[in-house]
Amino acid sequence: MEPKSLYLEAYTISETARRLGYKSTKTIYRLLQRDLLEDYVYLEKSGRVYLILEPPNLTTLAEKIAANIQVRRKNIIQKRN
Repeated sequence: MEPKSLYLEAYTISETARRLGYKSTKTIYRLLQRDLLEDYVYLEKSGRVYLILEPPNLTTLAEKIAANIQVRRKNIIQKRN
């Protein structure tokens, strides 16, 4: 039996913000400070922080962020009726 390989795409915080459609990284940094995104963090040996957009067995990062921010008129994530 061959071992299964695990392939994860991890991006820097600024690249993650760009891919999710945010104008700044402020929202992501706030959620990181509140330890809400710990399951999505990949820490490199040099200390650089990467975020995994679609980790296995968890909701996507976009859904996690949407569940933890307030819905406002100018948010990129709009409340759906």
